[in-house]
Amino acid sequence: MPLRRREAARMKREGYLPAADLLRVLCIGLIGWYHFWQLSWLDPSFDLFGRHFDWQHVIRNGYMLVDMLLLLSGFLLALPWARWGQGRGEKPDAAVFYKKRAVRILPSYLFAIFIVFFAWALPTGQYASAGDALRDLLSHLTFTHNLFRATLYNSHLPGVLWTLAVEVQFYAVFPLLGRLYARRPALVCGTMTAAALVCRALAVRYGDLSFLVNQLPLLLDVYAAGMLAAWFFARLEHAGLRRRWPFALLAVLCLCCILQILYLQIITGGDQIKRMQLVWRLPMAVFGALFLLFGSLAPRGVLRATGNPVTRFLSGVSYNFYIWHQFLARRLVDWHIPAYTAELPNQAYEQPWQSRYMLVCVLTALLAAAAATYGIEKPASRLLSARTGREPPRAVTPTGQARRP
Repeated sequence: MPLRRREAARMKREGYLPAADLLRVLCIGLIGWYHFWQLSWLDPSFDLFGRHFDWQHVIRNGYMLVDMLLLLSGFLLALPWARWGQGRGEKPDAAVFYKKRAVRILPSYLFAIFIVFFAWALPTGQYASAGDALRDLLSHLTFTHNLFRATLYNSHLPGVLWTLAVEVQFYAVFPLLGRLYARRPALVCGTMTAAALVCRALAVRYGDLSFLVNQLPLLLDVYAAGMLAAWFFARLEHAGLRRRWPFALLAVLCLCCILQILYLQIITGGDQIKRMQLVWRLPMAVFGALFLLFGSLAPRGVLRATGNPVTRFLSGVSYNFYIWHQFLARRLVDWHIPAYTAELPNQAYEQPWQSRYMLVCVLTALLAAAAATYGIEKPASRLLSARTGREPPRAVTPTGQARRP
């Protein structure tokens, strides 16, 4: 069998979705760029063919793309339920679901907490008291750190871990939600969206937006958009819809719309920036869901191109890249790597430090991600999966490989 046909057969057999990998890599790449920019202030704009491309707004609003990772999780989590609800495949089992999520998330997560807490935070005296240290540790071990201001604002563990708390809280209710979704997808997704909009309206009127903006109730519509896209994809997949080039073009258009939303977001301060984030959250989720739907229906040639080895590798290490990149970037500044002379080299626009720092950040985060993925995550996954008597799970978290569970 020719190589291309073998690759296409393998992708079909594994249920591999290159569009999901591509979206994940793009989003995590821009999120990482945003966090690196926060510390370097390196202007991301550039000139090409006599035209100036201003990426300041896109990169400075890169934090908003975390929503796309949660949407992607909703899509991949819901896909087996959508297929079962349409009469194909076995009914997903709740116990198996929880085991797979634990095997997928916990090894890298616990490793990061252990290293940062015991090898850096405690030895360097980051905590004012033993009580503060214990509270920070226990809240992260129970995935409740985003629910308390002290552990959300003042934690000395990687700040991006709030996303994992939201994910695990959603996992806790998803098997029950999945049963309802498989039978009444429109009702479930509509109710989740309405609940999120009501919660956001209440938060804007009465709450502390900086604390509430990324709490699970205000993100339910993001998950719902991914779940609804999964239902439509399963329906079209079952109907045998032919893959056509217009779907690829529509996917590119949706991606451009997401970038345009980032560009249009007004750079302000205080609660205003959080309000605008809430305003744009649902439109961005809609375009993200459409990208997954159209991208997954693109012709095989496009799928093979987007699902290339580089994309798959970056997607495979993206979970650990996401966990480590911000923490390592901050430590590099503390350790004067690379060396700088001004007290605040970013505010002094110290060159060539800014460019060197960005390059070191990317390389350090990728090396750490690869080491954690192939040294911790995958061996632990194989070990734990062998003990449960099941194959290693197909990743459905925001930062794993996009394969069908």
